[in-house]
Amino acid sequence: MAQQSRQQSLPGFEPEVSQSPCGKHTDMSSEPLISRTATPPPESLAGQTVWVIDAHSLIYQVFHALPEMTSPGGEPVGAVFGFTRDVLYLLSKKRPNYLFCAFDVPGKTFRHELFGNYKIQRKKMPEDLVPQIGSIQKILRAMGIPALGCESFEADDILATVARATDERGGCCFLVTGDKDCRQLITDRVKIYNIRKDRLFDRKMLMFDWGIAPEQVVDFQALVGDAVDNVPGVPLIGPKFARELLEKHPTLEEVFDHANEVSGKKRKENLINFREQAKLSRKLLRLDSHTPVAVDWQGGQVGTVDRQAVLELFQEFGFRSLGQKLEVLE
Repeated sequence: MAQQSRQQSLPGFEPEVSQSPCGKHTDMSSEPLISRTATPPPESLAGQTVWVIDAHSLIYQVFHALPEMTSPGGEPVGAVFGFTRDVLYLLSKKRPNYLFCAFDVPGKTFRHELFGNYKIQRKKMPEDLVPQIGSIQKILRAMGIPALGCESFEADDILATVARATDERGGCCFLVTGDKDCRQLITDRVKIYNIRKDRLFDRKMLMFDWGIAPEQVVDFQALVGDAVDNVPGVPLIGPKFARELLEKHPTLEEVFDHANEVSGKKRKENLINFREQAKLSRKLLRLDSHTPVAVDWQGGQVGTVDRQAVLELFQEFGFRSLGQKLEVLE
């Protein structure tokens, strides 16, 4: 039962899903399989690579890129297929020592307490994507990849927490995300990975794109604002002007201290009048790198795939070709 394509498939995402009308029905009603186990990180991660996937960022990416797909039981599985294929790619091509997936959990976060309209314009998750989250988490559990989540915090905060722990122990951390907020996490040992382009985003790329250092990302965004998350900035301060301000005055406080020197009457007034709003925006945008998330470092070590369980899920979802990709990991 071929489904109409949502849009053109991304390169490397041609459908490989069985459309047989027979097969088992996946129980999508189970509780989200978020890891509650915490084990401490090793004292040193020198020479080790830690990869962290921003799960919802990747899930939405493949959901909108791939044609609609259904399992033999008639359930939507397009995002499950795309996400799983990306994870197998990372395991086979990047060979991480540790791999984690960070999820947003239901409910409001501490940012909603700071600003009631935070993300207020965000649309609800598409109905045919909702049941796929649990299926993805089932596959992750079978593959031995901890699914991390923490009440009152966002997936980005979890990325920040794992990145900090890795950096402090001398390891290299790669964040698989399309969220620009994570640019603030870049260090010499923490980089962002674009899986579609197979490209790393580091200090040099940040300077080329925004003209600022990682330490200035939060201040830059506080000035510009973030329409996607409904984070207010300073009116009339766009990316180009924010860059110019931070070139002259490296921090948000220094920018405001020199607001009277800014050219343009209205922009000058806005920098003075919206100072507190920009400070609030900075609080909303700054990621928390000390979240109380349960990180199972022992479980995050790559190599504990329950091959039989994974293959059974592949059969259940109708993923005929992915079993071959699993074999290359052995």
